[in-house]
Amino acid sequence: MSTTITLEQARLVADKALEVAANQYNHRPLSVAICDNYGFLLAFNRMDNAKLLTIDLTQRKAYTAARMSCKTLAFLQRLQKEALDIHYFGDPHFTALPGGIPVFQPDGKLAGAVAIGGLSAEEDHQLAEIVAQYLTEML
Repeated sequence: MSTTITLEQARLVADKALEVAANQYNHRPLSVAICDNYGFLLAFNRMDNAKLLTIDLTQRKAYTAARMSCKTLAFLQRLQKEALDIHYFGDPHFTALPGGIPVFQPDGKLAGAVAIGGLSAEEDHQLAEIVAQYLTEML
């Protein structure tokens, strides 16, 4: 069994995100990123007319979720609760914007992360949760 997400799985997940976006989010443009357990990009899709800033931010959400092994929403809440500056973590690629979700193997080991960008923060998080669950079921 692989300890990380495969390219084939990443592509399937990216396609699933676009399908859900079409069906549940009225084709609103977004970006989706899937990374491995080290935070390195495996797959990325940007829908037509998705904002250009989602290219970098969505990848950073997936990276952060993988590197921190937590949802970016939880990371944001921790920063707020503990009055921490994100720069204290020493990684310029971190972001605390909601929409990044880590994905774990059945044995609890980190497999990678998925992220959505381009909708509202709440919707990014919700769709990322759906996509992460889809990926978890593949592992």
